[in-house]
Amino acid sequence: MNDDHGQLLAGRYRLTHLLGQGGMGAVWRAHDEQLGRDIAVKELRLPEYLGDAERKNWIARLDREARAAARLKHPGIITVHDRIAGPDGRPWIVMELVDGGSLADLIDAQGALPPRQVADIGLQVAAALGAAHRMGITHRDIKPANILLEEGRVVLTDFGIAALEGDATLTATGMIMGTPAFMAPEQVRGLPATAESDLWSLGATLYAAVEGRAPFEGTAPSAVLVAVATEEPAPATRAGTLGPVLDGLLHKDPGARLAMEELRALLTRAASAPFTPSVAPPAPPAVPTAPSWSLTAQDLAAQPTVGPGPAAPPAAASRRSSPRRRAVLSGLAVLVVAAVSVTGYVVYTKAGNGQDYEDNRRAAEALTAPSGFTRASASRTPEDRERVTYTKDDACDDLCADELDMVGQWMRQLPGTAAVGGVETALDKCLKTEEGCVIPVTSASSYSEPTLRHAVFRAADGRLSFLVDVGR
Repeated sequence: MNDDHGQLLAGRYRLTHLLGQGGMGAVWRAHDEQLGRDIAVKELRLPEYLGDAERKNWIARLDREARAAARLKHPGIITVHDRIAGPDGRPWIVMELVDGGSLADLIDAQGALPPRQVADIGLQVAAALGAAHRMGITHRDIKPANILLEEGRVVLTDFGIAALEGDATLTATGMIMGTPAFMAPEQVRGLPATAESDLWSLGATLYAAVEGRAPFEGTAPSAVLVAVATEEPAPATRAGTLGPVLDGLLHKDPGARLAMEELRALLTRAASAPFTPSVAPPAPPAVPTAPSWSLTAQDLAAQPTVGPGPAAPPAAASRRSSPRRRAVLSGLAVLVVAAVSVTGYVVYTKAGNGQDYEDNRRAAEALTAPSGFTRASASRTPEDRERVTYTKDDACDDLCADELDMVGQWMRQLPGTAAVGGVETALDKCLKTEEGCVIPVTSASSYSEPTLRHAVFRAADGRLSFLVDVGR
């Protein structure tokens, strides 16, 4: 707390002034009276309403931050000196003092930064990440606020939610940890974060630095999560030689992202490129990452789930939507539901016409069944798409993971499918429910023909079912 000023910790660390604070912690400038140097001390602040289990979880998370950073010796990673307990038992981390602001502070003060400067920052962060990944540590929260700058030195900090190899996760099942605007799509979908996830977040961070804004924005965290998983970032107009880096890192598919060696080669080239002043073209009109009619919890509750029967469309969505808007709404149905922990397969309705449905029906009829499945039925959805149900009579082992993998491979081969994600929650929690497991699908924005839009995987009465919606 602010009245901790002047407090002496562990008989040697004298707090001098507060450097910054967040919801669960604060960082102080302090003086090590034994060694005669200034250091930084991070304290954990826990609200009174937390239960014992939650308090233990947060304390364990701070301990994990100390362990993760302490295992790493690299000039681009914050150095941890000690972990101590205060008089009231609260844990504190003692670390080096980086006497400068964060990249987020710099962007706030100056706006878009020159590509060469951003490339140099990226090179140093990439080197730090490489060191962490070699030690089996995934940061999971790369963003401008966690990158400190000190006279040309770039320092990665805040390993509070880092994943350590061999360490049991401290994240509750189904909880999404990270910062929405900089999270990788697979993190948004609740999948484990990997080294490739850190690289996506680095790409989003470099985009924010060179463009002056994050690549995905929205009026609420849920809208940002939807944008990350279903949209492409707006073209970077100021990136210059950093363009290939941003394109190479911001792939929805982790396997398609730049490898570390490729990344460092491209960043080295961008950092050494000659300076050529230019005027950035006018920014294109902003495309909202969520419909102008903002969804509320009441809106979500009012949407129909899978099943026959028409439903009234939202008033502001009665006009025919563009393919891009429909793709965004399809993703919104999947991801907002996941983000607010509402189970269900949400369908957004719109006005349509007979020709649209005929085109969608013909495209659905042309589909072959996934391996091992048989086409069981087809029906028209309220938004004029064709819903096809495939079934498999054989019982599956290991929560049908092999069958899910086959279905995913089949989906990825369909024309117009840009990416297929994992189910939005654990298979054991959704497979045998009436709603089933939603498989997120990202459609190629350039593809104008009817294609796969929604997919659901479920098991009931000894039979496995796979439902897909086909449409524009």
